[in-house]
Amino acid sequence: MSVPYGQGNRMLSLSELCEWLNITERHARKLVGRGAIPYRKIGHLLRFPEAEVEAWSRPARTLAPREASQGSGAAAVTARRRPGRRPVLPKSLID
Repeated sequence: MSVPYGQGNRMLSLSELCEWLNITERHARKLVGRGAIPYRKIGHLLRFPEAEVEAWSRPARTLAPREASQGSGAAAVTARRRPGRRPVLPKSLID
């Protein structure tokens, strides 16, 4: 039985990682070269621990300085619910 990506403890190959993240092999190798993505070298092969990549691909949301200073008032709750707000992506995913 195949477990969906992100829900197992597998070591993914480069092609599996690219399929899961919908990126090219070239981009994945650039991420490895910069040390921006968790990986292991097994001999000459690259392997990617699925659980670590899942955690890496979903960074924790950090509060902007303006939101942090608002405290726990009603305005802070409204600010968190605005439509269109997206979490900040790591620079490695943007390049």
